[in-house]
Amino acid sequence: MARSGAKRSSERRAEHLLNDLLDTQGWDRRRPPIGDVLFQSEFRSHPQLELSLRGGSKTGKGYGIPEALIVDRSSRAPLAIIEAKADVADIELALKEAIHYASVFLKDGHHPLAIGLAGDNDEFELRVAKRKGERWVPVTYDKEPIGWIPNREDIHRISAPSQSAEIRPSVPAPEVLAMRADEINRLLRESSIKDELRPAAVAAIMLALWQAGIAGTEIRRDKASILKDINSACKEAFVRAGKASLANSIRVDQSNVKLAENARRIASILERLNVSVLTAEHDYLGQLYETFFRYTGGNTIGQYFTPRHVAQFMADVTDIGIDDVVLDPACGSGGFLIAAMDKMLRQHKMKRDEVVGVVAEHLIGFESEPVTAALSVANMILRGDGSTGIHQADAFTSTQFPKDEATVVLMNPPFPHKKTDTPAEDFVNRALDGLALKGRLAVILPTSILVKRATGAWRKSILKKNQLTAVCQLPDELFQPFASATTSVVLLEKGRAHDPKKKTMFVRLNHDGLVLRKSARVPRDSEPDQRADAIDAVLNRTEKPGFSGLASVSGDDEWAAGAYIESAAPDENEVREGVDVLLRRLASFYTRYAREVIQQREAIASGELRIDPYRDLLKGQRLKNAADLPRKKGTVGGAFEIFYGMKELHSRDGMVPGSALIISPTEGYNGCYGWLDFSQLIEPPFVTVAQTGSIGEAFVQLEPCAVNDDCLVLLPRDGVDETTLVLAAATLHAEKWRFSYGRKLTPQRIADFKLPKSKALIAWVANKVTITKQVISASLRPYLPVETAKSPKEVKKGRDSDPLSMEGVDPVEAIRAFMQVSPEAIAAREAADGEDDAEDIADAKAALAEPDGATWVDIKAARRL
Repeated sequence: MARSGAKRSSERRAEHLLNDLLDTQGWDRRRPPIGDVLFQSEFRSHPQLELSLRGGSKTGKGYGIPEALIVDRSSRAPLAIIEAKADVADIELALKEAIHYASVFLKDGHHPLAIGLAGDNDEFELRVAKRKGERWVPVTYDKEPIGWIPNREDIHRISAPSQSAEIRPSVPAPEVLAMRADEINRLLRESSIKDELRPAAVAAIMLALWQAGIAGTEIRRDKASILKDINSACKEAFVRAGKASLANSIRVDQSNVKLAENARRIASILERLNVSVLTAEHDYLGQLYETFFRYTGGNTIGQYFTPRHVAQFMADVTDIGIDDVVLDPACGSGGFLIAAMDKMLRQHKMKRDEVVGVVAEHLIGFESEPVTAALSVANMILRGDGSTGIHQADAFTSTQFPKDEATVVLMNPPFPHKKTDTPAEDFVNRALDGLALKGRLAVILPTSILVKRATGAWRKSILKKNQLTAVCQLPDELFQPFASATTSVVLLEKGRAHDPKKKTMFVRLNHDGLVLRKSARVPRDSEPDQRADAIDAVLNRTEKPGFSGLASVSGDDEWAAGAYIESAAPDENEVREGVDVLLRRLASFYTRYAREVIQQREAIASGELRIDPYRDLLKGQRLKNAADLPRKKGTVGGAFEIFYGMKELHSRDGMVPGSALIISPTEGYNGCYGWLDFSQLIEPPFVTVAQTGSIGEAFVQLEPCAVNDDCLVLLPRDGVDETTLVLAAATLHAEKWRFSYGRKLTPQRIADFKLPKSKALIAWVANKVTITKQVISASLRPYLPVETAKSPKEVKKGRDSDPLSMEGVDPVEAIRAFMQVSPEAIAAREAADGEDDAEDIADAKAALAEPDGATWVDIKAARRL
């Protein structure tokens, strides 16, 4: 019995191993059509497979029952047959039996791979074979049998008999890498490895595994030996690469008992990711680093590393070729140099010794921080043994710095955190020193350097000797959640004075195919990717309003893309999303401040507060400034007069609470700063937009209010309705990418923004506005006696209205609008009146569940929301 139990336990470990290996290569272990895998007798529910395996047992009698089948989800055609054994010594038997099962499908015209697996999580062997002619041959990489399950793309490519049995290791999907990095991080945390040291610990284990594979040795897996062997192999790799001085920069603590226990599993995970057979076209190290950033805050050792896809973009946009010599004066972990090498590899199929030559002779990097420099060298070692181009040295003082030698510079200077830190401008100057005549430089710089007057002299000095060829603004969230600075790629050509007649290309790269999810930016098929269009715009100088444009630059002019790209009517979907957010914020204001709104209306009615058209409060020069702005039809300037806010509110210090609504550059509650003792209000409706603070956040104001002069006030011209106000606010929100703390939003800069013209969109917005006004009325109703339920203008003009009028409103849409009010607004309302809205929420949801019967009465259940 004991032996039987041990056997079952061993089989379960083998099953866990198989599941692990399938997951690593992106196979979905659920049954088709949802997944890709059938285990043991599950094939019997699929007639074609059942028929093929009938009589296919190893004895020739009864069904053949392999461990697993990988099948095509739609056709159920077998792609691979897997047979597993619990003992690693049985690998040949496992492969033989897998070949037997795979052979029974040949008569039906299928050509599945045969996969034999033996062992468990601690130690295993895996072999793959394919049918070629009249025999089965091993699937190989570099003429050696592979030790991993091929992914979907590889199986489809090599399974046909006519195809070669040679494949290259492929990069697992980002989700798989993230899952594995999560597990590695957990193991390192259990081992008390500090956040900032975890990437270096992983690099040490990866490098040791790679070195052991190259040397034909083994990393012993027992607790007494594994950490010692890791450090020894890692040191050997550095010495072999001619970097003995860095040999002790990345290592593991041999006295860490818990790490000695967990290192075996970490090594096993990395082996499943094919670390031991890394090739030049792979960047596992970089991908794992980026995944670890979610735990370390991105600032692993005092630096923010550039996302790999941006490094690749910069290599493409500088059009790096095989003969280029690429320099990075602040190379970090070597991401730009890897991107340059990848670009060369994509253009030229290179042999391994050629790759080594590229690493040694064409890639030059400087990094002063020892651990980071060691990580960069490790990155190069994993792509070949020619890592001599990486120097652990200061690019400003090193005697090895290449003067006038490089043909391309790719770099992202460290953002200075203190006055004593080296400014990014100095890094650019030093990079230009390293470039040969007509060399190309691509550098990531914060927007502040491109726009501020303080750096104008530096920009002017750069243009005296270099051509500004292009500026590409990067996505706002590129470095989030680690850093929030807006950045751009600046492209310069060394050695000739900038000619303003030769126009500079400006591009806005808003979408790069990634989205921010759970503190990490991840690829999403649903997210647009404009990188190819941006490369085309730079290399071929193509213009597209709202995306790219050519413009003359001279002297100390700003270099921000937002200053030069022609405005285009914003994307309709973007407008719809902006309108939705805008109107929900408007509704949330009335929900949060219903009592204060009523109090202000009463103060207006009593004469305590005054309402006047804003133009009546302004003096001649301010009116003239507004009159001088462009007012083209279909633009913001054509639909609105644009003024600065009220100078009297420049500082709110010392102002006491009161009844007057104050609008300032804040993002929440429709721009509401609070309620202060201030007697003069502006007659609505109009639009406010923040110049500072939440720059570019625009709101439609329906209540009389006073506006701080850090905001602009957009007064509608004759004939402009509330729908246009909402569209203008959404347009301003869509264009806020043009502005930053260094580049303020001004009347002149927004006057030419194009407004949407789509009739369908305008009708949609009009309907949303009507519904939102009903939401507003319902929010105010609990605080109003019915006989005094009047709007601000009605208080002033003495007209009665029914705030709960159903005219033109779809009750279902109205209920939906109620339900979209933010949870924060609901919580604020509950805090204000001490009542629980749960019952009203339930009633509103019930009304939505039966929309055909919904009436205005149902809205009573939701109006408090």
